[in-house]
Amino acid sequence: VCAEDLDEAQFASLIDEARRRYDWVLLDAPAGIGAGFDLAVRHADELMVVCLADPAAWISALIPLVPYYAELALTKREVPAKLVVNRVSPQLFRRMNATVDDIMDGVGLPLLGIVPDDANVTLAAVEGKPLCQYTFQGASLACLHIAKRLQGKRVKLMKIRRTLSGM
Repeated sequence: VCAEDLDEAQFASLIDEARRRYDWVLLDAPAGIGAGFDLAVRHADELMVVCLADPAAWISALIPLVPYYAELALTKREVPAKLVVNRVSPQLFRRMNATVDDIMDGVGLPLLGIVPDDANVTLAAVEGKPLCQYTFQGASLACLHIAKRLQGKRVKLMKIRRTLSGM
């Protein structure tokens, strides 16, 4: 079923049923403005904005969310948002002369996690395995740390090193 084929009431009912059955319901919304993005943001309790480490991604990360934040503020509904910086490469940061703090400032959100660029993501997919069953380092470990932070646990940020990035 495409997002365009669902109406607001159907989607709200689906999400409410999932909330009753599960502790966590994660929706992977498409980037940009569209029906899937619209439905996910309107019914989210929290937002996790995932962007790449390059400056073009920082600029576009929140642009689609601005109208929704205004709408949510008008309805007195607060939806916290946090940032995940994906596919981080130490080499890219050195060349850009940038840091994760620069990305947080550019996007305007607190940091939830950093995920290194990791060839194991592709290798696990090729073998048809979940990343957490393929390896317990790099991007896999970063995602575990993010999950723990979502549960309210304090976990240090990973140090992104050349060995984790697959370079």
